[in-house]
Amino acid sequence: MTEAQPSLLTVKEISIAIGDSPIVKQVSFSLHQGEILVIVGESGSGKTTILKACAGMLPDTIRITNGSIAFEGRPLVRKDDWLPLRGRDMNYVFQDSLSSFCPVRSIYDQLWDAARTAGMNRNEFDKTAADRAAVLDLPKGSLSSYPQELSGGMVQRAGLLFPLIIPPRLVFADEPTSAVDSVTQKKMADALLRLRRHHQTAIILVTHDIRLAAYMADTLLILRQGHVEEYGPAKPIIAHPGAAYTERLLTLAVMRKESVPCSLK
Repeated sequence: MTEAQPSLLTVKEISIAIGDSPIVKQVSFSLHQGEILVIVGESGSGKTTILKACAGMLPDTIRITNGSIAFEGRPLVRKDDWLPLRGRDMNYVFQDSLSSFCPVRSIYDQLWDAARTAGMNRNEFDKTAADRAAVLDLPKGSLSSYPQELSGGMVQRAGLLFPLIIPPRLVFADEPTSAVDSVTQKKMADALLRLRRHHQTAIILVTHDIRLAAYMADTLLILRQGHVEEYGPAKPIIAHPGAAYTERLLTLAVMRKESVPCSLK
């Protein structure tokens, strides 16, 4: 009998506050290699705050007041604890992808810097970057542009190239498809699914879109006002929601004429 697979990331009863005002309350979950966890909730529910806490990227004005975060059993407490993990172990995809890029250097140069640091040679990088850009339907030559020269949706797709070119063990994806149309959204979602399939990359994806969650999630965490409403395997939750809030999210999706969970297929 084999031992159960150990967790890649473990979050135990974390609470987060701005000053004395709690914004996340006793949230727990675990993530295994190759698992996709999708955190769903309305704006202001605490989704991005949890994601940034797990990535060690909370601003100084926001602090964890209780609980713990561990990567492969190693506690992550101080910001320095995350530094050795960034790159090959962890990658963060921002909702505002301009946050991923320096405005005075081309997207190509910034991607190449990351690839070179990871040990990739120039020929391998050029081939991989061109392939991944085509997968995301980025126009030829767009990587030579500066970030501010591209549309918001193009920059968001370009931000996704970092983990697609240099596959990490864990991707934090904060509303990665919020600025694109539904066709491009599916291409981006499929690119992340391919990343998981070929590299066993674990993904924590934050979204308010229950359709996207249904399409991608192995595990679903429904968040409302900083509290966990539901947490568990995605298919049973989508098929038979146990919380009234989850049922409302699904009902609203259907009212917008969105088929759940098949509309991205």
